Amino acid sequence: MVSPVKRRSSSSTRAKQLISAIVYVRQQKQIPNLKRISSYMLREHDVTESETQKQLNLAVKDGLIISYTAIGSKGSKTGIEQEGFKIPQLEDTELDDGHDWYCFECHKSGEILECEECWRVFHTDCVDSETDDSSFVCYICKIFKSGKTKNQLKRKMLNTLLSYTVMRLKEKTRELHKIGFREENHDLIFDRFIYKTMDLNMMEQKVSRHKYKCLEQFQADAQTILHAVHILYGDEKGGITELSRIMVHDCKYDLDEIRQCHRCYYLSNAKPQHWFCQPCDPPHELVYAKQKGYSYWPAKIIRNYGDKCDVRFFGAFHQRAVIPMEYIRPVTTNIKTLNIKKTTGFNNSMKELHIHQKLVEEIATDQKEEEEESEKEEESSASEGEGTEDAVEALEEEEPMEVEEETDKQVTSTSVQPPRKKRKYSKKVSGLYPSLKEEKENGEILANCKEGCNCKENKQALEDLRKTLLKEHSSEKEEALKELTEKLLKSFEEDKQQAVSRTMANTKTEIERIRKQTEEKCKEKFMEEMKKLATKHKEAISQTKKKQWCFNCEEEAMYHCCWNTSYCSVKCQQEHWHKDHKRICRRKR
Repeated sequence: MVSPVKRRSSSSTRAKQLISAIVYVRQQKQIPNLKRISSYMLREHDVTESETQKQLNLAVKDGLIISYTAIGSKGSKTGIEQEGFKIPQLEDTELDDGHDWYCFECHKSGEILECEECWRVFHTDCVDSETDDSSFVCYICKIFKSGKTKNQLKRKMLNTLLSYTVMRLKEKTRELHKIGFREENHDLIFDRFIYKTMDLNMMEQKVSRHKYKCLEQFQADAQTILHAVHILYGDEKGGITELSRIMVHDCKYDLDEIRQCHRCYYLSNAKPQHWFCQPCDPPHELVYAKQKGYSYWPAKIIRNYGDKCDVRFFGAFHQRAVIPMEYIRPVTTNIKTLNIKKTTGFNNSMKELHIHQKLVEEIATDQKEEEEESEKEEESSASEGEGTEDAVEALEEEEPMEVEEETDKQVTSTSVQPPRKKRKYSKKVSGLYPSLKEEKENGEILANCKEGCNCKENKQALEDLRKTLLKEHSSEKEEALKELTEKLLKSFEEDKQQAVSRTMANTKTEIERIRKQTEEKCKEKFMEEMKKLATKHKEAISQTKKKQWCFNCEEEAMYHCCWNTSYCSVKCQQEHWHKDHKRICRRKR
């Protein structure tokens, strides 16, 4: 049984935060000790001191951080030894040792199983199958082997299909074109945590160089992007990790479409003229399908789920839908029984259906003719094989001059009559005619023709016909390429507009979410400030109430007169006394 190994113990998220903390403390021209690192972690990431110390020890054990004895040179710590932490140089650490440090499935550290055939590692709990064998091979490598055996596409065609897939992924997820280069402290973090670098630009380069041998390799690279993004940015909801999960989901969907019918996938992306009418091999089943709120419409069955069918409709937009079997009728059904309203769109879709059926019939007739011709060739080769030995003996008895005369007759007859089918002769017969091969190769047939033959004129006419056909072919090819380019540009612009509108919608929702969060934080801060002000106001009122005030000028009083009258000075007392206080004063004289 394979025994698991522990390559790293620390959390990748905490280790990156600790590296950032050490960099921050070093920028302050201070020694990165436990106290300073703990205060940074508590302030920036709300991590307690005990958790910081635990993760710091694990990072030191993993070799991501080095512990050393530092001597203070400033303030009260001058000359005192203290434990400091620093980041090792990349040259001092052995990073490429053949396997990753984090599980490819859950992207965490711990005890892992190393694959014998690739760099990936997995936790025992993350592996579906039991690992009782002496060696462990991950499910991705097993899928590679099965995918290569099942793959029936040529490498050029496969990579052409994947080029459309990677183009769609790049349009939807622009943030995944380059991974890690926007990260702070990129040189310190990226190579220490990401074992296998992969992004959409690298996948596009591999597609252009025809590197992919099966669809499973492409899917594995997409999962590698998710693995790297999860380690770099964590599992934050609504962030780039969530975007990479959506990218992997879209990638799997496109690859399933290629597995279902690669010709449909190619035509729907290349979009030549009448692309939806082009039949597949084997052709899709044709039906009339009814969507809710619409009448019956001609369609192709792309996939049959038993009680439901995934269909794609003929017409302008070629929309897809999953229709229950009760709303599907065979294409041989009489249209009058379906109560269809013949609109312009329905008529156009029926025209496409008729073109498709015509192309299917042409292919079927061509296949029948090829089968009949092959059967005839087999019968003729069998009959010729029986009389080969007799023909060889008869030819050997004849003289060379007679052979030349026969060849002259054959040449003149072939120049007038239409070309015959090639026949297979044995090695003995072919050895009797070396002069014929040399004459055909050197173009000496014209010299052996009879007088009055039109070989030169026929040859010139054929040459002129060939040139005109080449010109027509080149012009048609240029027109087709121009039309295809315009369609691709139009499709690209439509997809681009959709991507922009989708991004704008996501941006608006994100701005709205941030606005609400900011408003809530501002309200909380406002309420806290109001509470503080109310407390201060109460304290000020309390202090004011405890003081005595001058009855004349309302300054703080120093001299007491009677029960509710005090004065700040003798002057105020005299002014108030003569004004009216001498009549109401309650002080005993």
